[in-house]
Amino acid sequence: MPLSQQGRCAVHPDLPAGGTCFRCGGFFCADCATSVPGLVARLYCRACAARPDVNYLEALRQRYWGKRDGWAWWVAGVTLLCCVATAAALTEWGLDATKDSLFALLFLVPVPVGVAFFLGKRWARHALLATPLVMAVVAGALVPDARFFFALCVMPALLIGVRIHRDARNQLFFQLPVPPRALKALWEQRFNNPMAQQALRFGFSSVLMPLLAPIAVICGAVALTRVDPEATPPIGRRGQAITGLVLGLVGPLLWWLVLLPLLSGRTHF
Repeated sequence: MPLSQQGRCAVHPDLPAGGTCFRCGGFFCADCATSVPGLVARLYCRACAARPDVNYLEALRQRYWGKRDGWAWWVAGVTLLCCVATAAALTEWGLDATKDSLFALLFLVPVPVGVAFFLGKRWARHALLATPLVMAVVAGALVPDARFFFALCVMPALLIGVRIHRDARNQLFFQLPVPPRALKALWEQRFNNPMAQQALRFGFSSVLMPLLAPIAVICGAVALTRVDPEATPPIGRRGQAITGLVLGLVGPLLWWLVLLPLLSGRTHF
């Protein structure tokens, strides 16, 4: 092919084209070819790769960047509950330097951590893990005979703290770097064909409550129409939509053919 007829990069006309943009179809050279996290099988020009409708993971990051998540409000609620519990205990036991009063004041330990967490202070994310341990150690010193009980009580708080610490949505609230893989998982959970998730939930529920079967069938059918692997971003969950649809159809039949005769036979017996 003559050199004059070869495709040229739209940004660098002196360089031959190495491919075409998946979105706009424009030519790009090897330097301009850009891949987007979550769409690794597609190449874009730089202009299209920067668009929010293409780079949907970056758009997701910007959407939640610095904005409080559900965990922030949950921690704020627990912090308020600790304040109320301390006030009620001190009202009952008084402010004398007794063991009961010191035990009540122990519930004020999480308050500064909770306030800082709600305000988005990064150190509070780490302090959230240490606070239950500190409270268990101090409570064990005040009541030595209950150390094992306090150790058991601290385990759920530690597990919740670890879950919060690893949550990608919470990391975005604290404006921390989140890898594309975690962003993709967050997008899958919240935005990838949520109707299919509803179909699956109603499908399983219809096995126990047949009145929910029509909802499962409708949600499954609608979710199937939305599946489009070639879309940007790709819409999936075909398997969940089909499973919910099938369960919505099988659930009432299961009741009609198996469970109702079985229950009827036991009633007559």
